[in-house]
Amino acid sequence: MRISLNKYKIFSNAKINIGLNVFQKESDGYHNIDSIMAPIDLSDEMDVTFYSDLGDLKIECSDKSIPTDERNILYKTYKIFFEESKKEKEKIDIILKKNIPSEAGLGGGSSNAGFFLKLLNKHYGNVYNEKELEKLAMRVGSDVPFFIKNKTARVGGKGNRVDLVENNLKDSIILIKPLDFGVSTKEAYESFDNLKEVKYADFDKIIKNLKEGNRIALESNIENSLEQGILETDTNIKMLKMTLNSVVSGKKFFMSGSGSTYYTFVTELEKSQIETRLKTFVDNVKIIICKTIN
Repeated sequence: MRISLNKYKIFSNAKINIGLNVFQKESDGYHNIDSIMAPIDLSDEMDVTFYSDLGDLKIECSDKSIPTDERNILYKTYKIFFEESKKEKEKIDIILKKNIPSEAGLGGGSSNAGFFLKLLNKHYGNVYNEKELEKLAMRVGSDVPFFIKNKTARVGGKGNRVDLVENNLKDSIILIKPLDFGVSTKEAYESFDNLKEVKYADFDKIIKNLKEGNRIALESNIENSLEQGILETDTNIKMLKMTLNSVVSGKKFFMSGSGSTYYTFVTELEKSQIETRLKTFVDNVKIIICKTIN
């Protein structure tokens, strides 16, 4: 019989990429990136129970398509933390309620990992400072260090450089996630590698636009290298982008990360009307209203 020691409820939020530059593959097989990542108020819920006896990690997930064994990023996080901290593995149960879609470019798995890593560190007496925790997070996944700070930041290298930027945008965000297909990160990078020409975002201007809260100027500077590749190879994504542009003319839609989610910035005045048009005229998509967390 397990004796419960401590219970925590944590909310791990998603992110969007406000522009994403990907550079040519390095000799180690990985790409360097440059991006602005912003946390948004769409979150998964994790009920985490620590037990007083030694053991392993047990994961339950509301989304049955997500593996709950060693393939799950939470298990990788658990393993790396205990290996590095030299602490004995404790029995931990996680009940994960997924609200962030998978294969969406919203960082759901990375967020789960980042918030779980922070909880492990806190539970065991702050073994690591923030900088050390970011280095540990890098071993789990390239987007995980961002969620240690979990504030709007310019993220570079292979995800290891996280520099905070001021974000004064007041607009809401509408996410459009297709229900019947996704885009794997592997597919996105393979498509990018075959591009002959890439258009890059200007992040110096984007940072200035965010500081000023100037959404109109911001939109003119956003580019996504991975989207450019995917639009060349993925018919589903190409059709979705065309549909969005025709249904809501005059609005700009941006892919987050490697997709398949698109988003658009909306004012309070136009939010309801655009949401209605998307729900009425775009089939097989999930529409989510959110805001960045500043």
